[in-house]
Amino acid sequence: AGIVQKENRKGQPMHLNNVQTNSLCILTTRTPYSTEEDRFIFAVFLIDQTYNGDDQDEGFVSTKSKYKLKLTPEQAHQMPFWRYHANENRPEVAFWGTGLYRYLTDNQAAQILRDIVRLKHGAEDEALAQEFFETFCAITNVNAENLKEPNGALCQ
Repeated sequence: AGIVQKENRKGQPMHLNNVQTNSLCILTTRTPYSTEEDRFIFAVFLIDQTYNGDDQDEGFVSTKSKYKLKLTPEQAHQMPFWRYHANENRPEVAFWGTGLYRYLTDNQAAQILRDIVRLKHGAEDEALAQEFFETFCAITNVNAENLKEPNGALCQ
């Protein structure tokens, strides 16, 4: 989860909240000199181990699951993070701020996996992407048939 870099808690370990086994971890980045609106998803995995952290150690997530997908650079640039996520206070603004991570709902995570399945059509890992999506929906009780389109900051 990292170490706090500023203010009163500087140097203290960061804690994770509401992260549990079978949550989806979404890895994002943006290229140098790009804007926050250009942040994209480059990999996802199903979490199988978590540690929330305490006053001594930072939290972490990891996986040994078969459910992990890496996107090619071309695929990744078609997965803008802010298409799926919106900040609570200003949903129309793609703003990351100082935190290292964001929390998404199971429906937002399922939307991401569904769109990865679409991107992986014809690729070597297409079947894994489809199985990953179906497994995640079953675990989280998300109805894949009624999954809405994303409503993140880029859609506001």
